[in-house]
Amino acid sequence: LTLSSICKNLSLSAEFEKRREEIKMATSPYHISSLLDKMSSVDKDFRFMATNDLMTELQRDSIKLDDDSERKVVQAILKLVEDKNGEVQNLAVRCLGPLVRKIKDTQVEVIINELCSNMFSEDERLRDISSVGLKTVIGQLPHVNNTVSNAACKNITNQL
Repeated sequence: LTLSSICKNLSLSAEFEKRREEIKMATSPYHISSLLDKMSSVDKDFRFMATNDLMTELQRDSIKLDDDSERKVVQAILKLVEDKNGEVQNLAVRCLGPLVRKIKDTQVEVIINELCSNMFSEDERLRDISSVGLKTVIGQLPHVNNTVSNAACKNITNQL
């Protein structure tokens, strides 16, 4: 092995990594769509695994959401907060933290409004899980920005 061959291999390796990231980003919309389909499956195991995969992607910072994808992901997670399976509900609530850091202010407000309205549900379990979800979202607000934090606090106090 020569020094030039080692440098060439390092250069190719860097190009390979860059290309792999580009491919990953290009498949992101397809991947999100696939996860969303599984998150609405009748099989609780599919819903759980898809939500878990989404959380992994959100935590890894490997996913970029456009406005439409943001809206769909938020709606899917909010629907899973109301899921009949407790494990799926809990995972959906855990997903709210990393999700809030990735989405725009308007979608954060949608989440807060939905969780607040769930607090008036007749279903005690839904009220409980929504309060945990609200706590999770509020815990992430300082990481988002002050405008969202102020609007969220105003929103919450007005509704509750």
